[in-house]
Amino acid sequence: MHRSLAGEAITGHNILGDFRLSELRETAAALLGHTIFNPSAAYQEGVSLFRELSAIANGQGTWKARSGDKRFSDPLWENNDYYNKMLQAYMAWAQSLQNYAAAAGFEGKAAGRAKFVLGQVSDALAPTNFLTGNPVALKEAWDSGGKSLIDGYRNFVGDAAARRPVPSQVDKRPFKVGENLAATPGNVVLRTEMFELLQYKAQTERVRERPILVVPSIINKYYAFDLAPGRSLFEYLVQQGFTLFTMVFRNPQKEHDHWGMAAYMNAIDTALEAVREIGEIEDPHLWVVCGSGPLVVSLAGSYAARNDRKIGSLTLFVAPLDMAGLAETDGLGDFNDPKISAIAERLPAKSDRITADEFTLLFAMLRPNDLIWNYWVNNYLMGKEPPAFDILAWNADGTGMTAQFNRDFRSFSEKNPLVTPGAMTVKGEPIADISNLDLDSYVIGARTDHICPWPTVYRSAQMLGDRCQFVLGGSGHIQTIVSPPGSAKATYFLNPDKTGSAAEWLEQARKVEGTWWEHFVAWCHERSGPFVSAPATASNARYSPLGAAPGTYVLEAAT
Repeated sequence: MHRSLAGEAITGHNILGDFRLSELRETAAALLGHTIFNPSAAYQEGVSLFRELSAIANGQGTWKARSGDKRFSDPLWENNDYYNKMLQAYMAWAQSLQNYAAAAGFEGKAAGRAKFVLGQVSDALAPTNFLTGNPVALKEAWDSGGKSLIDGYRNFVGDAAARRPVPSQVDKRPFKVGENLAATPGNVVLRTEMFELLQYKAQTERVRERPILVVPSIINKYYAFDLAPGRSLFEYLVQQGFTLFTMVFRNPQKEHDHWGMAAYMNAIDTALEAVREIGEIEDPHLWVVCGSGPLVVSLAGSYAARNDRKIGSLTLFVAPLDMAGLAETDGLGDFNDPKISAIAERLPAKSDRITADEFTLLFAMLRPNDLIWNYWVNNYLMGKEPPAFDILAWNADGTGMTAQFNRDFRSFSEKNPLVTPGAMTVKGEPIADISNLDLDSYVIGARTDHICPWPTVYRSAQMLGDRCQFVLGGSGHIQTIVSPPGSAKATYFLNPDKTGSAAEWLEQARKVEGTWWEHFVAWCHERSGPFVSAPATASNARYSPLGAAPGTYVLEAAT
């Protein structure tokens, strides 16, 4: 199972730009129109494909599976003449679709969108997705006396009845939030309409004076950082002597569609004020995740403009600040197109709401063979259960995005105001050069992240100036989060020189065996003041406990 990729499926923020189901349908319709009204390109590509297929039928084909394509790893695809010709014909056809997309007359990013849509078609119609075209599934059916087919049908009916947008990626039955996920002890100390604030119980006799407030991603459940005990970053930080708080955003329903960027920034400001009062300290550490980064950095800029010292240090986890880099991301970048946005602005506001199911499907389409068809084969053709794995259980616990936030963030991405001092105003204050926020910062990228590519995160570190420490985790988006000490494969990269390009930074970086968790803890200890006695009880007189962590909002289902 592709656990790591599945775990990354929805961890991005609104970097989708205008990548939505409606745009995919419009691209497909445009392709059909080009084929009908300008058939010459389709005819020429069809002739070329016929020649390739004829050569394959005559034993003269030279097509092979792409290196690393696990769909065709069974030896029969190479050694059996029938399956080998089927493979070659499929590869020739899939390439022909891409050739047609390039020759059909589309311009600029429209050509990229056409290639993306036709790539989805070729991936969906791969022979391995059908019983007769999958020798491994046929063997399983024979060996099991047909039981695998019965089990596969049962799995299919179950997913259809639950109206899942993609095949199940996880067996969630062994996991329960608050018991073996999101299980670090703590209390809800503040509840608003938009979020709950959790304060974790101290697990050491003495704690650092300066607490940490975590602002999670807007569209993901926060507990990727508080996974199973022993794999929880939050648990680790508390055990290292830090007082830790986290916001838990509620799963927005349709009645919350008016919540936009301003509302979320106000919520973050409210949480920060609570932590300042509970911790009796002027400037807590602020830890920000993914797409919440631009919100918090904008808020920090407004504080700086008022000479209001409210943040002790700033940590960004896979958080791009310069949106221009995301516009060039493979696949997604072709959907960050001003022409699409101009059309979207004329649509009713409700059309901008993105449900959890839409997020799941859209992000799965970025890696369809790993995140859709791999599970289609495993669950339905092979009749096997998906794996029971904690990070996949978190991944399946989806959230949505309000219509107003979607619109606000799309506008923010197009204007890209943080790269230009004075281009953005927050709470009446123009945001100056963010390299002059007068605070230390720590930025974490993930080397194989396909949602927030690490060079875009490295750019965030450059924007934050000389007082910013950039650390590159050696794996993907989620593997970088879940990297406890003792992990055999954990590595990270360090290089204090951020003057060069991302490629130059990595070339000169020092590879460190082990987890970046330990590096961050050492960095944070240096900036957290003296050790003081751990509080006997959570919160204070004003912010009394409202219930045990993880609270109630994390349990709300998406709509």
